[in-house]
Amino acid sequence: MSTPLPTRRRLSLGLALAAVLTGVGAYTASAASAAAAPTPVPLTSSACPADLQQGEADGCVTQLQLELNLTGARITVDGQFGPATDTAVRNFQAAHALSVDGIVGPATKSALDTAAAAASGTVDLRTQCGDLQTGASGPCVSTLQTMLNSFNAGRLTVDGQFDPATDTAVRNFQASHALAIDGVVGTAVKNALYTSTPTPLPSGPIDPAKVLNAAKSYLGVPYVWGGGHSLRGEGPGPSLGTCDGYTGSIQPCPANTTAGLDCSGLVRAAFWFGAGIDLAGGGDTDQQTLDSHLTPIAESQRRPGDVEYFGTDPHTTTHVVLYAGTDPATGADMMYEAKETGTNVHYVGLRTGGYWYHVSA
Repeated sequence: MSTPLPTRRRLSLGLALAAVLTGVGAYTASAASAAAAPTPVPLTSSACPADLQQGEADGCVTQLQLELNLTGARITVDGQFGPATDTAVRNFQAAHALSVDGIVGPATKSALDTAAAAASGTVDLRTQCGDLQTGASGPCVSTLQTMLNSFNAGRLTVDGQFDPATDTAVRNFQASHALAIDGVVGTAVKNALYTSTPTPLPSGPIDPAKVLNAAKSYLGVPYVWGGGHSLRGEGPGPSLGTCDGYTGSIQPCPANTTAGLDCSGLVRAAFWFGAGIDLAGGGDTDQQTLDSHLTPIAESQRRPGDVEYFGTDPHTTTHVVLYAGTDPATGADMMYEAKETGTNVHYVGLRTGGYWYHVSA
């Protein structure tokens, strides 16, 4: 099915925060001085040593320095654990009844995270917030939204309201971290937010493997008419859809109450999270075929990561699938597809006879 064409609201990045996202939220005090430092890495991340001390130089130290400054230190944020940082650590340890040794181990990390969160007005989702889902509001949601933005899971305004856009961002985060995709921020999601390291969206030449992995992450997500098209201001990814133009056999129309993806919504999400390209900005199948990133090709030229549109001509279309290549186990050509209401995103044998396009950066 093609996607209906209502006016689609844009949601700007809208983060009026001179902030650096870290393991406990958005820290604003020293963001400017951290501009040239390594990207902050949460102190509790597995990417950080169990004990940080003088001589370390990386994003873990950037994070440490940001938190120290929030709690009263006045050190340059450069990612270098030098004498000034060592002194700031010892001062913090002395003020919090910790062993004064200049080593940032588990006890110092925990105390520093807590103190920095209190100083910045953020909260620790793991210890200060229950499960979060649509309808929640307040500081816990603001912290969640800031963290989701750092993972490029959404393009959220940090307003403390768990709205449809936040729900979509949660589902995207869950998909990219192999978690149950249900829009609920429970223990597993919180732990992943604090222990994973944010990575930028892909850019430059398209890596088909990344696009296909992004599509694969949505296997099992329900088909929803209009799902994934920013109808309520969401970015790419599973969302509520619309019942406008819906003619499916399942009644009443579930699109206004179920979050999911339609065919072009799936393709949009795959290329956004796999290549950093937003095909047609959320448009339907016809609009996607007109996107400047698409080049028509013959069916004989297809390769993994290409898209196939079905319709009466190359730009009057009703459906799209993503070519996954040949399955090494079966030797069959396969595709990722969101087919129709009542089904889920699936990986099935390729159907041919449509119009083929290659997508390039």
